Amino acid sequence: AVAEMQLPRKEEALSVAIGYGGALAAVGGSRGFDLRSLGASDSTTSTCSPNLLGTYEDAHTEEVTKVRFQPAPDLSGATTNTLVTASEDGLVCTFDTSKPNEEEALSSVLNVGTPLRDVGSFGPNGEGLYCLTGSETMSVWHHDSAQRICDFGDVRAQLGGSAGMSIDYLVGCNWDGNELSLLAGNSDGGAAIYRVDAGSIALTHTLVGGHRGCVRGFVATRQRHWITGGEDARLCEWNLDGPQAAASAVASAAPRVRSTASNPPERRGGPIKHTRKKNSNAPY
Repeated sequence: AVAEMQLPRKEEALSVAIGYGGALAAVGGSRGFDLRSLGASDSTTSTCSPNLLGTYEDAHTEEVTKVRFQPAPDLSGATTNTLVTASEDGLVCTFDTSKPNEEEALSSVLNVGTPLRDVGSFGPNGEGLYCLTGSETMSVWHHDSAQRICDFGDVRAQLGGSAGMSIDYLVGCNWDGNELSLLAGNSDGGAAIYRVDAGSIALTHTLVGGHRGCVRGFVATRQRHWITGGEDARLCEWNLDGPQAAASAVASAAPRVRSTASNPPERRGGPIKHTRKKNSNAPY
């Protein structure tokens, strides 16, 4: 069956998150976000019609660029009832989706002060939030108290200096149950992984020989394999504990990892762009 939904006023869907074991969808748009129940099938057709549970429009004043359910502490793939939203208005909000309306559900508001591109949870109980902005700055917060732990600012020069390459953009973060990692890269395909602590960012791995253009996204597995995708039409798999990393670790504090990427025709990527035009039909 195919699930179909229509956003109010035919607005753009900018981010989607699934929670409650696949029973609830949060959809961020240009005028707030919706909560919809999933799995309600229509017996007369082959489609499913997600039921609109609520439209939340008061917490944010601009586009909601990211919605994420807080992962369960055991990282099993399940989620808690906490939903985190980030917006072009520079605010990050947390909601208890078990509550019946927006006013009761709103738990905390974090004023990052810069349009946000990505947000996510970290920490043993998911109590921390990392925030990445369109101007390539990073900060970490405690969401229950809405207190900022550290504002790293624009760290590209610092990251590039430790990696021995230029760093043009921040890709995203990953919490593996023990540490928070940050992936950053440049337009030539170089990338690096850093460990983020309360007041410092330290290089752990450089990723070389895989991409020839900007890295746009990644997935990290429990086996410490990272899969990255880029503008060069490549998917690269990186084994962070592989023989190359172990051999290089003797000579360098930051192992240089090589990928198992295939070799499609070369395609160069341009500088990454994170700014969005208002009312544009372009997805980026």
